[in-house]
Amino acid sequence: MFPDGLVHRSPQELVRYAEVLVFIAAADGELVREEIAIIEAMMGRVMLHPESRVTVRSGFEQPIPLEQSLADLEPALVRYILRDAALVAAVDGDYDNKELRALRKIAKAAEVSTAQLSNLLDWVAEGWNWFEKGLNLLEE
Repeated sequence: MFPDGLVHRSPQELVRYAEVLVFIAAADGELVREEIAIIEAMMGRVMLHPESRVTVRSGFEQPIPLEQSLADLEPALVRYILRDAALVAAVDGDYDNKELRALRKIAKAAEVSTAQLSNLLDWVAEGWNWFEKGLNLLEE
């Protein structure tokens, strides 16, 4: 779906990528099926090994701390994580304050400014609206 360099990352980096997505999904204290579905889709998109997926799924009950997952990652990788974490945070319809705090921490690790983060969140909203419009076109 997204043409990017995530598929060329090491298996360890991809596990940490997925761990952050799980952390974001669990940040508001409520894990909903849409969040699980998007995480599963993203793990598939980066071709995360099935055994690694089992490990990541264990985080649905006890997420790895955000700081631990982000430790020592290069900002370029963290930018990919931020992009996809913003999608995960929005999939249930809105951003919870805890999700926003976590996104800000990820943005800091990615060396992304507040303005860039705001633009990213606008992009996510536009994307969800675009997708919804496609469905509405078929109902006319």
